[in-house]
Amino acid sequence: MVREPGGGDNGPVLLVTRLALAALLVAAGVAKLADQAGSRRAAEDFGVPGGLAAPVALGLPVAELAAAGLLLVSPTARWGGLLALLLLAFFAAAIGVTLSKGRTPDCHCFGQLHSAPVGWWTLARNVVLAAAAAWVVVAG
Repeated sequence: MVREPGGGDNGPVLLVTRLALAALLVAAGVAKLADQAGSRRAAEDFGVPGGLAAPVALGLPVAELAAAGLLLVSPTARWGGLLALLLLAFFAAAIGVTLSKGRTPDCHCFGQLHSAPVGWWTLARNVVLAAAAAWVVVAG
């Protein structure tokens, strides 16, 4: 059996985790890029000032795609995991703050593929994904 470098006994599980995170980030990034108007609207709904909404709507999916690319290559997987962790922590924080204010805007997490009002499930999903990204950072 071929093992991932640095993966120890967790090599195959680590590889699957990296690939799953990368696939999720590619889907989210491409979908957001394909619907820039919706992404901009979602950024505004989460409190991003109007003048920054367009750069955020472009920057977030580009960062998601960059993280996905880094996750696919063993030597850069930790950096991809770190970028994914930072993005997911940022999303979780934004969702948590929004929910604490009693607001539930559409997350637009996957562009037009899937957009629903944020809720505690959205926050929990992002925390679990962030934990997976953190594991990639720690385990290699």
